[in-house]
Amino acid sequence: MAFNIILSEEARQDEIESYQYYEAQRVGLGGEFLNELEHCYDVLSRHPHLFGFIDTSYDLRDVKLKRFPFVIIYELSAENVYVYSVHHTSRLSKQR
Repeated sequence: MAFNIILSEEARQDEIESYQYYEAQRVGLGGEFLNELEHCYDVLSRHPHLFGFIDTSYDLRDVKLKRFPFVIIYELSAENVYVYSVHHTSRLSKQR
């Protein structure tokens, strides 16, 4: 059974900003970033339990991208993977 990937508005904004940044660095690099991100979403859809918890009190998990310095922060429910953030690992976290 494949899980549905549901992106928060913050995660979508993270994707857009990161794509634009990489595309400004080199034409095509933004597309490479999105391809790797889509690959991770595909793995999450099929195997969301593979990745470890970062906060067990909220059941938050993360998966690292291989090439780019990002992690996907997500929560798993019965049929859905809720993606809250596509977080750059070198940036300071936003206060919530």
